[in-house]
Amino acid sequence: MSNGISICESYSVPAEAKNLLENELINNKLHSSAPPEIHDAYKYIEFKGTDFPSIPINWRFAESMAALRGFEGAMLNVLLHKKYGIPYQRVVVDTDHASLIFMGFRFSEVNPDTEKLTPYDPEFNQKYFPRLIKSPAFYSPVGQKCSNIYRTKDGRYFHTHASLDPIPTMKALGIDPDMKMRIGTNPCDIYAEKVATYNASDLDKYLNDEHRQAATVCLTTEEFLASPHGKANAHVGLFEIHHIPNPKQKPTWWTPVEGKTTPERPLFGLKVIDLTRIIAAPAIGRTLAEQGASVLRITSPNVPDFAELSFELGWGKWNAHLDLKKEEDRQRLRELILDSDVVIDGYRPGVMEKWGFGKEAILKMFEEKEKGIIYAHENCYGWNGPLSYRSGWQQISDAICGVSTEFGRAMGLDEAVTPVFPNSDYSTGVSGAIGILQALIERSEKGGSYVLDVALNYYSQWLINSCKTYHPEVWSKLWSNFNNFVFHHDDSMLVTLPAYFKMLTENPHSSKALLNPEFWEVRKSEGMGKGVTVRAVRPALTFPEGLVKPGFQVGTRRNGRDKPRWPEDLETQIIE
Repeated sequence: MSNGISICESYSVPAEAKNLLENELINNKLHSSAPPEIHDAYKYIEFKGTDFPSIPINWRFAESMAALRGFEGAMLNVLLHKKYGIPYQRVVVDTDHASLIFMGFRFSEVNPDTEKLTPYDPEFNQKYFPRLIKSPAFYSPVGQKCSNIYRTKDGRYFHTHASLDPIPTMKALGIDPDMKMRIGTNPCDIYAEKVATYNASDLDKYLNDEHRQAATVCLTTEEFLASPHGKANAHVGLFEIHHIPNPKQKPTWWTPVEGKTTPERPLFGLKVIDLTRIIAAPAIGRTLAEQGASVLRITSPNVPDFAELSFELGWGKWNAHLDLKKEEDRQRLRELILDSDVVIDGYRPGVMEKWGFGKEAILKMFEEKEKGIIYAHENCYGWNGPLSYRSGWQQISDAICGVSTEFGRAMGLDEAVTPVFPNSDYSTGVSGAIGILQALIERSEKGGSYVLDVALNYYSQWLINSCKTYHPEVWSKLWSNFNNFVFHHDDSMLVTLPAYFKMLTENPHSSKALLNPEFWEVRKSEGMGKGVTVRAVRPALTFPEGLVKPGFQVGTRRNGRDKPRWPEDLETQIIE
């Protein structure tokens, strides 16, 4: 308590977001490569919002996301000034609004005046986004408990993961994918019994190395930072940029579109090939699309995908099928990439290399070109250290970096609990977009090509080192506002997400802060069908002077809706 005011009374989410932007991003030595102009540009970022936290999680998710959006606004300001010669613009970030990026999908609606369909309604899949997960076990009661935390023989907590097919992990653990459960059986018990026969380090090697499945021991933050892998990536901020000089490639921006590439849509004309799935990497392209970039996502009719996520992450993107097992489709992708400015690769390490579209192959495509390429790749563990080859997901990153352990401790438990919401996923996406903005600025000054390393762990280590958890008094009050709920290690997001949405909508403080009608808008989405509209979260960056107008040129859509080509008119709604 200071001057008679308690920590809880004086705490301000907007003020803390501002502090994070200034001290843990702009002046963070891990981001010393940012353009020097950003030290002036960030001063035009303003934060507003509800002072006391609204989201009952011990980690400062709201402050973190708002600070990242502020960092994005500052980097965009530098680009606006350098490319268009305009003064730095005021940018307002509402901290309540910014938080909706990782939870707004629950409240989005198709045709809000008539159907009012959400991604949780069966008709949503039947009519707009057919399910694309092919594994018969993915939606089974036992298969759904594959992505969860269980206790090992030596008393550690261990996160297994189903990915998009739980069968390989189930078989590795000796669980029959076709088993029929007896009435009253808890499917978690089936996994718990199997995991309890292994020591944690043995199971870690067994699942990751012998079976190539995503899994990890749940570490503490201290254990992660002291580990060989943590140390190998400690020099990285939210991303790492590598310049590939080439004397043939002079400083340049992307090719402008007359009358369209303006401050109003600052990235208009920027062509982005999106080779991604699920959340983190797709969020990079969507963030760029918000400022006018043209994004063409390439999917495959033969590769499973989480269709419901395309509803949220497909804004501003066309979506075309190519089968990379076919040479003619690989050639088509080469042609598309050669006519692009940015490539985003979000598949597990090694996948795109197999088809000839890894980092080295794409850089080689541009060796003789007058304009370089920006190649961004995203993974879970980071691009340095002994675990960089592994596949992973948000829950895996949360577990290995200690985020899950600290959430459990905050609820008075000596066990790891996966934090609710895909916060690390979306935060990694915003971070990747910021890195691409920086690479675009650098290419305009130095030429050449750029490689951008992005990872879930890069965001997670910034969260634990810089953003951190709430002060104990603030967390105690926040937690008590929600009746001191307790979740346990085997409560996956399938349990916690519905519970959190119920708590947030029923709590007067949180529902008022987060479900403000001003944060929402109704957009057309012709890619979903003629006349279709969607109620969705408005772009989080607001420019009060009105010169910059964030938004999306094209609506969201299912996979394979478009033809695999760049349209002449970048405002074309459907590529026929």
